[in-house]
Amino acid sequence: MIAKDQLLGVPYWLWIAFFACADLMLAFPELDLAISRMFFDPQAGFVINGLWWERLLYHSLDVVLITVLVVLLIAWWRGRQPPRCPDRRADHCGPPTGRQLLLLLALLALVPGLLVNQGLKEHLGRARPVDLSIFGGTKSFTPAFVPSTQDGGSFSSGHAAAAFFLVVVAAELRSVRSIWFVLALSYALSIGLIRIASGGHFLSDVLASALLVWIGYRVLLRH
Repeated sequence: MIAKDQLLGVPYWLWIAFFACADLMLAFPELDLAISRMFFDPQAGFVINGLWWERLLYHSLDVVLITVLVVLLIAWWRGRQPPRCPDRRADHCGPPTGRQLLLLLALLALVPGLLVNQGLKEHLGRARPVDLSIFGGTKSFTPAFVPSTQDGGSFSSGHAAAAFFLVVVAAELRSVRSIWFVLALSYALSIGLIRIASGGHFLSDVLASALLVWIGYRVLLRH
């Protein structure tokens, strides 16, 4: 039975949030520039870009993502017939079921992998903030969702998409009330913030990736 307040399994509020974000960034593209300018110094450039802790957090995502996937696979393999968790709100449920594992792997492949990294980033060509002429580079600014021929990879953020995938993992296997969800969300927000502050992405790049991952999750969850 399809809920009346959903479209393709996605709540209307989530669709509204996505299109409202898109409309806002298209109507006021200077918002992206204003946010990026907060982290830019005319003499030093994007101040945190290249700092050891920025690089550590940037590269940590690959390690965290691979670790989570390996742990999920091992947990599923060791408990392929787990008892169903009687309370989905509990912080300590059993290992992932085969359906949950398939759902999460499909989400990772289809949204961060295919849609974001192989689709949007490869074909929209939006220049990154650090490459713009107003920030000391040579390229021109393009609003979010608008195709560009500058061969940039700014829209949308692959790092943000992968990080918010971890938030979905926590929500699916534990709950949005669990400490795991809070930790995953804090980590994803940190990843998104450093990508903006280092000049790697605009705010709209991060927001779009976060919303697309959650929309993709809800669509797959319906099937």
